Amino acid sequence: MADGQPLSVLMDRAAVSNVVLEFAGSLDGKDWATCRRCLLDEIETDYSDLRGEPPSRVQADDFVAKRRVALERLKTLHLSTNHQVTVEGDRATCVSAGVIHRLRPEDGERFDTYCTYTHSLARTPAGWKIAKVKQAVHWNTGNPEVHAGTKR
Repeated sequence: MADGQPLSVLMDRAAVSNVVLEFAGSLDGKDWATCRRCLLDEIETDYSDLRGEPPSRVQADDFVAKRRVALERLKTLHLSTNHQVTVEGDRATCVSAGVIHRLRPEDGERFDTYCTYTHSLARTPAGWKIAKVKQAVHWNTGNPEVHAGTKR
């Protein structure tokens, strides 16, 4: 036991954090199979700050396909830090600071987002999976035309 928490809680917290990091890394690596593996079959999304669209429920395959179209031609670096993980039974939440660097290789134009993410996860027989993603944008820098997912 560390800090008065059972070892199983600490292991769950580490596993939840690892899923969030694996998800972010899959976007940069264009590893769409890993991206999909991090998600429940249907997820809730809220990218309203960046995209100007209301929160919605989407099929995970559609979510991954949309990320692929938006990011495939870009070089990206998704940084995820300051993870605050809470676990309550088979549900968990990871609140983290995020920075997304996007580079359009053909002309060097960039568009970067500084944000807070809230990932809600569910324990499944295959491990923790992301059930909801909420992005709260603090600010953006650069050329929004670089990223197809940005509200105009």
